Amino acid sequence: MQADIQTLYQSPICTVHNFLCRCRECIVSAKEYQETFSMAYIRKGNFRFRVFRNDLDAYSGLFLLCKPGYEHRVAHVHNIPDQCTIFSFPAESADRLMEHTASFSWFFSNPDIQSILIKATPEMEFLHQRIFSLLQKVHSPRLWIEQLMTDLFIMVLSAGDPLQPLPALNDKQKRNYLPAIEQVKVFINENYADEVTLPQLAALGNMSPFHFNRLFKQVTAATPYNYLLQVRLKQATLQLCNTSLPVTDIAFSTGFNSLEHFSAAYKKQFGKSPSAMRS
Repeated sequence: MQADIQTLYQSPICTVHNFLCRCRECIVSAKEYQETFSMAYIRKGNFRFRVFRNDLDAYSGLFLLCKPGYEHRVAHVHNIPDQCTIFSFPAESADRLMEHTASFSWFFSNPDIQSILIKATPEMEFLHQRIFSLLQKVHSPRLWIEQLMTDLFIMVLSAGDPLQPLPALNDKQKRNYLPAIEQVKVFINENYADEVTLPQLAALGNMSPFHFNRLFKQVTAATPYNYLLQVRLKQATLQLCNTSLPVTDIAFSTGFNSLEHFSAAYKKQFGKSPSAMRS
């Protein structure tokens, strides 16, 4: 397989690689060996991940989790090269992570399941976007990066449900529409504090508002508004837990137009008020 693999970060917790596929033809890779437990977020593209008897349809917006000790092959579906952020865990770190995610024991304890796909939630994608952005900078606080990463890992490993179906997308939709949807999600994650409109988002994907609204929900399992709301609430939670900013300032800095709207949305999502979350 032709690919550029850049090491973005190394610590006892994990190593982070930026994987950029350079293949321009639909090919099947040679056998590759999985040496460590890994968690890959697929930022772009679509490929078939073949391990043992399983053939996983991996595409952007999904996390691919792989146990160590197995051979696999990768087959490209179309000529859009995939891009992934790969988190690889040394054995001791993986063991400690498993201790904090008992709800995911069905995966780690089942020898017949080597790899699995997890649909990313808006909160997961926001955390990934923050982490990936910080890793592009020359100087970023390691403690903050590692805190965000551990939050992301636990969130992913607490959300796995083997019975939860992934969005039903055909190859044409993944080839033609997934890149546009990913562009919109990146825009939302970078501009969550601004006033965002449906025609504005639809124009980013060169679609009508009606087509975009339907397709976005099909791909992400969330409406554009709900996706934006989840991103805003996640950023608000980070500020509540890591700063001393007044709740009112946090509400307006994350895109809410009133403290009442922010408090109501926060309590509906988390079952407690912003002030109670902070305390």
